[in-house]
Amino acid sequence: MGMPDLPLPHGLTQIAEASDAETALKIALERGGSRLRIPQKAEGSLLEQIVGIDAARKIVKDLADERIDIPLAKKIVAGWLHDQGWSQEKIAVRLKISRRTVQYWQSGQTPSRQADLFNSL
Repeated sequence: MGMPDLPLPHGLTQIAEASDAETALKIALERGGSRLRIPQKAEGSLLEQIVGIDAARKIVKDLADERIDIPLAKKIVAGWLHDQGWSQEKIAVRLKISRRTVQYWQSGQTPSRQADLFNSL
């Protein structure tokens, strides 16, 4: 997988540079909204459970003992899950967002909270 269409937020960029974008997105999916402490060794770590031993070793090599704020990055993660073949429904449930939000993101449109003056006449 290449880099997502949207730029990755800082914490995910650090992880992507140490391993790859897909690994960063796996971490966002599992630990988004929290601070992740990168262990000194990958074996037996939470990091290994999330991304596997090879990716965990790459991250530990570059970022051991760092504390990284992992953003939710829901729009980016939703796009990645869609690329993995997930349905809108499954994405919505997993990310705790509405299916309609997933639809809007996939269409590239953002719903307006204001009524269009000309359409309401």
